[in-house]
Amino acid sequence: MSDLIDCAPSIGSGRNCLIKGLPPIGAAPQCFKHNVKHGKTFPMTDTHWDPARYGLFGNERLRPAIDLISRLPKAANGFSPRHIVDLGCGPGSVTALLADAFGTATSDGPRIVGIDSSEEMLETARKRDENITWQKADIADWQPDEPVDLLFSNAALHWVPDHSKLFPRLIDHVRPGGMIAIQVPNNFLAPSHQLIGEAGMDWRKEVATAMHAARIMRPGDYFDVLAPSCDDIDLWQTQYCHVLTGPDAVYNWTSSTILRPVMAALPDDDAREKFTLKYKERLNQVYPSRDDGRTLFPFNRLFMIARKKS
Repeated sequence: MSDLIDCAPSIGSGRNCLIKGLPPIGAAPQCFKHNVKHGKTFPMTDTHWDPARYGLFGNERLRPAIDLISRLPKAANGFSPRHIVDLGCGPGSVTALLADAFGTATSDGPRIVGIDSSEEMLETARKRDENITWQKADIADWQPDEPVDLLFSNAALHWVPDHSKLFPRLIDHVRPGGMIAIQVPNNFLAPSHQLIGEAGMDWRKEVATAMHAARIMRPGDYFDVLAPSCDDIDLWQTQYCHVLTGPDAVYNWTSSTILRPVMAALPDDDAREKFTLKYKERLNQVYPSRDDGRTLFPFNRLFMIARKKS
């Protein structure tokens, strides 16, 4: 392992393991910065998601959204949004939490819209009973039909490239005095993600290109992007220690999210099988199952809430 792993400073504290010869996953390496500068990006174009597989860890994936919603002001604090948009709504579970928090039970309740690019996810969302409008759209070029009072996104924007341009455009869609509330995964330097590069050494180009599909900026960069047009900026990071059960627990988590573009990029079924065997083996070494069959999976997330200047 020592010939493959190096250590580099992480954002915030400690050190993170990186695969030698591969850029930090999600960290916008220099070659990627060059491509963005010249108008070349690598968005994730595969919009086919499996709601059932994604929902295997429904409670764990809902927890950050619950925490984010809990930090938003409510009617008692003078915030009663009339138009709420959930970008990257997936199967609608988080959008339903927004409906519960801000009320859609009456005809005069707020208008809530869930946006997603996956038809499979939206088919699941449309089965819900809440008074919510579901729309298929790509976040990268989404345009609302009227200004938004609360623009919400939970674990979706890391799939959209170039946040330094994306965020100002999204803020433009928010009504003065309205709010944005966003959570993105910040686990790209964790072994669960870095070991993708190690397992994919035989397909370095394909894996590196696929992993560029998901990335975020540093917390300070988000502050700088938000500050010109927003007040009351609140940024924080949380590490969740998920308790997973069953064999290959961490693989089952990553296979429904970050592995999707990687598996699609590998050249054939034989490559996918070899990659999966290597990746599972290393994951089970780094995240061993405990005697009771449970696996602890630390996962970092970055949160931000801001109010648009009036």
